Amino acid sequence: MGLITDKIRENAEKCKSCAFLKLRNAEIDKNSVLYDEAMMTLEGVYRASCTMCPFEKDFEKIYGMKPYEYFPMRIAKKEA
Repeated sequence: MGLITDKIRENAEKCKSCAFLKLRNAEIDKNSVLYDEAMMTLEGVYRASCTMCPFEKDFEKIYGMKPYEYFPMRIAKKEA
């Protein structure tokens, strides 16, 4: 594990406040248009945005996982 400085901690906190990750962690209603049509697309957007983010490596140093792994995608159970 590399040296964790105050700057790295600050960058990890910036990563935690990312709008994409907040959207990922929000509960998506099963009746939403996004439920069936866009779940895979959204997952790709989350991963791409984290990969391009300059704070992702610092977040990984602090928490030991990628930001999109840290914030679970909360999806309401779809009724059959």
